[in-house]
Amino acid sequence: MMSFVRGSYRLLILALLESSMMYGYQILKILEGTTGQRPKISTLYSILKDMEEDGFLRSRMEKAKRIYQLTEKGRKTLNEFRSKLGDGALRIITLLMGFRVSSP
Repeated sequence: MMSFVRGSYRLLILALLESSMMYGYQILKILEGTTGQRPKISTLYSILKDMEEDGFLRSRMEKAKRIYQLTEKGRKTLNEFRSKLGDGALRIITLLMGFRVSSP
């Protein structure tokens, strides 16, 4: 189960940063509250570093803390994921939660 959650971190981070900039610790706490799993700090910062190197995020130092912000590439990637997934996401979640799924 943990690897499924871990695989979702990148998309969750993009979604979290869509509305506001955040420090790594803020991201960590929200991920923990959302998924019920606390990622290792080293794992989180490795993901953030990779995402920044890939152009999905940018960061800057502010009051001795690094603050992360979504880039246009990150926003585009998140929107593309949402448009491709569409209503399918609701059907997948419904199925995973054990609710009855009607045929299309």
